[in-house]
Amino acid sequence: MGLQLPELLGGSADLATSNLTFWSGAQAISKDARGGNYLHYGVREFGMGSIMNGIAVHGGFVPYGVTFLTFMEYMHNAVRMAAIMHQRAIYVFTHDSIGLGEDGPTHQPIEQLVALCSTPNLTTCDQPA
Repeated sequence: MGLQLPELLGGSADLATSNLTFWSGAQAISKDARGGNYLHYGVREFGMGSIMNGIAVHGGFVPYGVTFLTFMEYMHNAVRMAAIMHQRAIYVFTHDSIGLGEDGPTHQPIEQLVALCSTPNLTTCDQPA
């Protein structure tokens, strides 16, 4: 889909291998390769959400960012601000079940989906794969 939508500018926290966001057409943006379409945000979900908001407000791109659902807590303020401002930003949260992951309770979301569903102006889709 990314090849048909060149305006998509995406990235992930440090979980690209787990959430499969670094797709075959992705080119990482770096100081040596500024023409890419993918940002490696590292372990900074709030920074990722805030940067996505800046990209959306600037215009020209539709940003997407991906992390585990439980880590939505770190970026909830940025997600909420995007929703309040009616920004075109796509937040993808994977690993959305307590039955997933070998990392145990710290990676098992419980209340996060309720928080997202109650956020004003945020369209939340909970579609099974």
